[in-house]
Amino acid sequence: MAGSAGRLDNFTDAAFAFALSLLVIGRGEMPTDYAALSAAMADLPAFAIGFAILGMFWYGHVRWRAHRGDGGPLSVVLTFMLVFLVMVYVQPLQAMSASLSTYLGGSGTRFTGNLGGMFAIYGAGFAGMASVMAALFADAERQPRASPQIRTSARGETIIWLILAATGAVSMLLSLVRATAPLAPFAYSTLPLTVGLFAWRYRWAGRGPPPEPAPEA
Repeated sequence: MAGSAGRLDNFTDAAFAFALSLLVIGRGEMPTDYAALSAAMADLPAFAIGFAILGMFWYGHVRWRAHRGDGGPLSVVLTFMLVFLVMVYVQPLQAMSASLSTYLGGSGTRFTGNLGGMFAIYGAGFAGMASVMAALFADAERQPRASPQIRTSARGETIIWLILAATGAVSMLLSLVRATAPLAPFAYSTLPLTVGLFAWRYRWAGRGPPPEPAPEA
């Protein structure tokens, strides 16, 4: 079973690596002059945003494996769902990160047309991936041989991912209404506060830190 878990993790790692390659600056083309190089480097903030978000989900799966161990059939199904969603999610992620980086730089937005629709699609993808991560950690909490520390840590991780999923859903709903669509991107700015307060309260209540990954044999 350990070998199957390792192959599943390798498949997941490859999917995230491929998704990151789709975000690469300069669209993967080698600059041939200074203007092309400058244009490619202008994409760096957008790439950094996309890299950080995909990295958050990838590391979440790494942490889940440390809680769940080899896993079971449900682990395989949920991981495949995560891989499917990340391959679909990378396109709206690219559109969002590019638009956000140019907006923060004072250059408006690269995305033309229905900006609210773009954030609705992005929010659906974000909420979907976070929901799958929550389901993975909920499965880890329910495993019969889990220690009390593992169960407690997995429960905290489940709630954190549910907070992320709810934030994505709120942003999606805001984007669907013309009057509130401009507020949709700012829903994600609440995450440091909501997740931070929950994590502080959860540990303050004596729950303890999450377990360290088991060393490889």
